[in-house]
Amino acid sequence: MPALLLLMLLFLLPAGASAQVYKCKGKSGETAYSEHPCDANAQPMKLRSERLPAAPPPAPPMEAGEPEPSPLRESGSPPPPAPAELDRSAERACIANATASIYGPSNDRVATYQQQMAMLGEQLDNASDAKRTQALEARMDNLRRAIGREHAYAHDQVNAARRRCVEQHRAATP
Repeated sequence: MPALLLLMLLFLLPAGASAQVYKCKGKSGETAYSEHPCDANAQPMKLRSERLPAAPPPAPPMEAGEPEPSPLRESGSPPPPAPAELDRSAERACIANATASIYGPSNDRVATYQQQMAMLGEQLDNASDAKRTQALEARMDNLRRAIGREHAYAHDQVNAARRRCVEQHRAATP
């Protein structure tokens, strides 16, 4: 008996869960939505009630010569992706792998250059003579150029890898 009462209460719960929604205008003109009235003239919005059907619609009658649907796939499950979609996902995966394999090591090298720059910056702060300062600044300029070259090289490699992935996976599409 208590289980039956609990079950009945659970069926009534969704009906009481719906709420009113009010559309309000803020002081600066922005639109806000609230479950409480904004002022005395507020009117609740009319919400669409799009409920899903309880059961899927019946399948149309099969004609002669038409293949039977596969019993392995549920009737409500989406169809398998089209071959073109699979090719696009393989192409995206190829690009992501190439990008990671190129930018990962490149970023490691740039981080090493940046650490060297930080150490040189500390040495530059403590440098006492002009000759030492000039030498440290020259080394820092070389590292800045090396970082720029590294970024440019990695960018060129990623673009070439993207082109290869596109050519490889689009050429495979019939």
